[in-house]
Amino acid sequence: MIKIQLKFHGGAREVGRSCFSLESGGFSLMLDCGVKLREEDGCPLLPDHTDALILSHAHLDHSGMIPALHREKNPQIYATDLTFELSHLLQRDSVKINKLRRQTHIYSNEDIDYMLGSEINTPYEKKRKLTGEISFRLMDAGHIPGSSSILLEIGGKRVFYTGDIKTTDTKLQKGASVPKADILIMEATYGDRIHPDRKEMEREFLTLVEETLDRGGNAIVPAFAVGRTQEVLMILKDIPYPIYLDGMGQKVTSIFLQYPQYIRDIDLLQRVANNAIWVENNSERNRAMSEPSVIVTTAGMVNGGPVMQYIHRLHFDKMSSILLTGYQVEGTNGRLLMEKGYVIDSFTNTRIPIKMQKHQFDLSAHAGRHSLERIAKKVNPEEAFVVHGDPLPCKSLGEFLSGICEAHIPEIGDTIEL
Repeated sequence: MIKIQLKFHGGAREVGRSCFSLESGGFSLMLDCGVKLREEDGCPLLPDHTDALILSHAHLDHSGMIPALHREKNPQIYATDLTFELSHLLQRDSVKINKLRRQTHIYSNEDIDYMLGSEINTPYEKKRKLTGEISFRLMDAGHIPGSSSILLEIGGKRVFYTGDIKTTDTKLQKGASVPKADILIMEATYGDRIHPDRKEMEREFLTLVEETLDRGGNAIVPAFAVGRTQEVLMILKDIPYPIYLDGMGQKVTSIFLQYPQYIRDIDLLQRVANNAIWVENNSERNRAMSEPSVIVTTAGMVNGGPVMQYIHRLHFDKMSSILLTGYQVEGTNGRLLMEKGYVIDSFTNTRIPIKMQKHQFDLSAHAGRHSLERIAKKVNPEEAFVVHGDPLPCKSLGEFLSGICEAHIPEIGDTIEL
């Protein structure tokens, strides 16, 4: 019988630095290699060698360490073409931000350039053999365009890694489907939480945007550049006020439009992109704030980016609103805004009190608890591992999984033989 060792280098009992490896027959395969943002010790523990890496999607908590890994270990790297393009954009932006903040960085733009020669575009459902005993195929994960779940076959065993997964449809994407498998490695971001009804949440979001505009204010919508910005624009498609688009979401929208096969309704995305006013400079930002308008801008957790310029100008304006569209990690400005009523300018380290109206909406691109339960039942594994979740969500989901199969909630550094 072939032996398989599963190792947890990051992403265990935490959200961030997802990094797992499977070793079998002397071959070491890594699944993702990300960083934990905004933390000094945010890098995963890397193995002695890595023969290949499969990247589930572009977000930095899954891709942010790969250029450094490649510089040291030189593995082949597999992902969809869109995931590669988006990951390069985010990795280069990370280098730029660290230079602006005069912080050291774990890799350079030259490392990213060097990595390109090892990247192998892998379309959905195309089977790729890594060794005589190991093969895999990517499946649409429904999380962001180009994102993948990974189905491995190792010596007759099927191992399914969900990556970040969403099984219900959104305006931007179709939901994921899942296969049967012997081993399940499952995200638990929302392992103890049930998402509200998506359509009701969108209606409430639109109502509050329109109320803000009707009273003459600005609706500031901080949104993640990859996925959330484009979905928000699609939700806002019928708003009879100017909609401004600022920040990295512009570049990502342009990239998405070049990959229509990953978008649920490419014609709608093209229409809302054309209808939005793309902000290029400070005079256009001033114009956006001089009239009732929606301003969709990075960053989604209000940590830097153009959103801070709007906050500096509007933070005392009780007619305006700031509408968060997703989960806010502890320690981010978004969390401070909702819990304490202020944000911090990271460049001046000054506190900015917010008198604007504040709202938060759950437009998550992750599966909620009910969806995770359905995934587990459909996969019907013999053994499951809970990852990519804070301790309480992992514990809650692990308890549910223990009623289906042998369930594990690993810690960083654990090695488990399958």
